[in-house]
Amino acid sequence: MKSLLAGAAALSVAGSFGFAMLVPREVSAFCRTSTTPVPADYSPARGCFDDGLPLFWKGACIGYSVNSAGSSHVPLATATTVIDGSFDTWNQVKCGATAIGIATSDIGTADCSEVRYNPNGPNQNVIVFRDTKWPYSDPNNTLGLTTVTFNADTGEIYDADMELNATGKNLSTTDTVPANGFDLLSVVTHEAGHFLGLAHATDATATMFASYKPGTTSLRTLAADDIAGLCAIYPSSTQRNVAASVSASGVLAADACDPSPRHGFGSSCAENAAPTDSKTSGCGVVPARDGGGATGAFTAVLVVLGLGLLGAARRKRR
Repeated sequence: MKSLLAGAAALSVAGSFGFAMLVPREVSAFCRTSTTPVPADYSPARGCFDDGLPLFWKGACIGYSVNSAGSSHVPLATATTVIDGSFDTWNQVKCGATAIGIATSDIGTADCSEVRYNPNGPNQNVIVFRDTKWPYSDPNNTLGLTTVTFNADTGEIYDADMELNATGKNLSTTDTVPANGFDLLSVVTHEAGHFLGLAHATDATATMFASYKPGTTSLRTLAADDIAGLCAIYPSSTQRNVAASVSASGVLAADACDPSPRHGFGSSCAENAAPTDSKTSGCGVVPARDGGGATGAFTAVLVVLGLGLLGAARRKRR
C-alpha cells in the first residue's frame, strides 16, 4: 500500500487523505492495512476498513535502505539520520513491559531507485526522494507514498518501498519547522507506520492519522493509539497476530531475525521484477508470481496514498 501521507499507506500532503475532518475519538482507533484495497468512496467516519486479511511482517527484524542518490534538497547524511530516527521511534515501542516484537534497521544504501519487488531476488526495501517529478496524481498534495508487496493468501508482507515527494516541497530537518515547512521526521515516521502494516487511524491525535499541518512536529511522537496498533500486530518477537484463515488460533510463529530483504539484498535494480500498479488513482492490486515461495503462491501490490495537509482546500481519498 502506499501510505501516510496520502491514501492508505503513503504520505501525501493533503491529497489522498480526505480525512482531516473531525472524527470521534475511539478507544481503539488504530487500523491495520489489509489485502483488500479501500474503496475510493469509503468514508473514514465509518471506522477501519476491515475487508481482506491484515498485513504483517513475519520476520523478527526487517532491513531498509536509503537510496544512494539522496536528495538535492536534503544531504544524504542528514536524510539518513532523519529516516533512521523515524524508524527508531517505532523500534522503541513497548507492549506493556515487553519490547515490540519487530525491529527495523538501516542495512546500507541502495542504488536502485525503483519501486519494485523481484520474486526471484535480490531485493531492497528502498526509501527514495523524488526531486524532479512526482510520478503520481496530486503532486501538490502528497508528501509521501509507501508501496507494500504481500502474499494475498496470508497477508505476509514481502517488500516495502517508500517514496518521498521533494518536488518543490519545503522539507525541514531542523528542530523548529518553518510555518510553511514540512517536517521530514514527521512524514517518515508516519510512512514507517505504513511500512510496518498500519493503515490510517481514526484518532486525530495519532501519528497514523491521515492529515499533517505544515510547520508542526507532532507526528514525530507516537500516540497511545499508534502503540496499540503496532502491539496488535507484533506483541512479541516470536508471534504475529493474523487472520483466523491463516492460523486457527489467530497467532502465527514469527521467523528468526534476519534483516535481509526477501531473497537477499541487492543494491542494484534486479531484472524481471514484478510490476507495481503505482500509477493508478486509488488503491490497486496487481497479482504477481513469487518464484521463491510455495508453488502457486501469489503476491499483490497494494497502493496506498499517505499523508495530507490539514485544512487543504482540496481533499481526495486515493
